[in-house]
Amino acid sequence: MKFLKYILIYSLIFIQQVSGQHNLDRHLIQINRQIDSIVHAKSSQFQQAFNRINRQLEQGEINVQEAQAQKKQLAKQYAEDLDYTVYKLTGDLKHAVKGSYIMDSIVHNETAYHIRRVKLYRKKYYDRKVHKNKRSYAFLFLATGLNNVIDRDKVQSIEFSPYGYLQSRFFELGMDWKTNIMHHKTFITYGFSFVWHTLKPTDNKYHIVENDTVKIVAYPNQLSTSKLRHIWLKFPLSLELNLPQSTRGHLHLSAGVYGKFRLTTKQKLTYLARNQDHDEVIKNDFMMPAFAYGLTGGIGGSDWSIYANYDITPLFKNSHTHLISLGLKWRL
Repeated sequence: MKFLKYILIYSLIFIQQVSGQHNLDRHLIQINRQIDSIVHAKSSQFQQAFNRINRQLEQGEINVQEAQAQKKQLAKQYAEDLDYTVYKLTGDLKHAVKGSYIMDSIVHNETAYHIRRVKLYRKKYYDRKVHKNKRSYAFLFLATGLNNVIDRDKVQSIEFSPYGYLQSRFFELGMDWKTNIMHHKTFITYGFSFVWHTLKPTDNKYHIVENDTVKIVAYPNQLSTSKLRHIWLKFPLSLELNLPQSTRGHLHLSAGVYGKFRLTTKQKLTYLARNQDHDEVIKNDFMMPAFAYGLTGGIGGSDWSIYANYDITPLFKNSHTHLISLGLKWRL
């Protein structure tokens, strides 16, 4: 179908950016595995040397003061060696990601002296110093995408939509809050946003209200612009689930509902008459409901997501036309 083809083209624009993020995360995972292997080997060497000092102390070869001094020197030596080895692995990466990742030191308590175990995490979700006791997070976000309509809940009807596929767009700006409800793997997200929807009829048509019904009919003059703009105040509520093996703030799924209140609706027409362009703005509710609700779902990463909305409430009263949207969202 034409609409799905255009959606695919629109989505492919962002694949390169997402692919680059995946490559960076794979590199991050490889480095973490190398660090784990190094820490395991260094810990084993440290423990052997530590036990050798204890045996010397038990056999009377050294006294308590000498044993303590050797243990401190041993711990310092292995800590410096480990730090240098990890620095060689992560130095270039820290510059490559421009500070979007941090090094988080974790204390290893199996011996009397500590060896730092170094891991890399996404800072926004896993900076333990900042978010140690934090349960909720707030984000400013913006989104943009395509919208169109389906008739009588039949997806195939979108192929015969009276609106342009790429010309009918929306823009959204709002605030998100997300609250952790299960081990930083499951979140409740909620908030509010302002949504600007634009529907542009094709074939030189425009909207009229006739006999309590909204119709799309041909305009008597040649139209250069015909668009129906409606602005809503939206309140979404979703469940967000981190996918397995992505607990470092990468991929997640979300699904939920939303309600929205219509703020304004107007139709703008630009047509040619007597060799001059004329603008006409018609302010009317065009029988749109004051309140609507629908379903939403998406997939994304820590800062972005691809999502779809479906209005269960008909777009116009006494009709079977439902608004659908596909967009890209960025958390700022």
